[in-house]
Amino acid sequence: MDRAHSSVNSLLEQAACIVRRSKETAGTLEPTESYKRGQIEELISFADSNGLWIDFNNLSVIYLDKGGENEVFYDGAATVYKLNNFEYAGDNLENFFIRITAHNKFFSNVPYQMIGFAYNSLHEFCAVLIQPHIKAEREATEDEITDYMQALGFEMDYLDEYHNDQYEVFDAVPNNVLYGIDGDLYFIDTQIRRNRKSSKPY
Repeated sequence: MDRAHSSVNSLLEQAACIVRRSKETAGTLEPTESYKRGQIEELISFADSNGLWIDFNNLSVIYLDKGGENEVFYDGAATVYKLNNFEYAGDNLENFFIRITAHNKFFSNVPYQMIGFAYNSLHEFCAVLIQPHIKAEREATEDEITDYMQALGFEMDYLDEYHNDQYEVFDAVPNNVLYGIDGDLYFIDTQIRRNRKSSKPY
């Protein structure tokens, strides 16, 4: 199944709606830690009902790395796969979808696409994301990152943190930003959250 050119191309939007509805249904009487549990249960049901499980045993990929939230694989050609365990979303999976949506808005030259769900090596429920593999000359420098972010309309708060009126981007450090062989910068793994002073929806 060619997921990149099928109806699941809107999977990110569908899943984001599910987690929003799950939180709204829970209401304010539920403790915040239960939001995430309920949202994960809803996504598992969604994956079951729509055949959205990705079996990595059937993919021709090689393991690259593991971080705090991602197990990373590479198909040897053009695509990087990330199994994201929602660790950095806190107690509400909405934060994950805010981040991915904002990433694709600001860093559209290396977009995320959500293609399904899987369990990682620790049997944690994960979203499966793909990104283009970037042919890089080197890591970006801090000055290059700052210039790029300021050109996007962000103000620098700290060396690796920036904000505009809607979002805060952080962990924008050289090992998360590549200088491509084409001379462009590629923000492959920064963190993004809604600006706490903003009331605008993502």
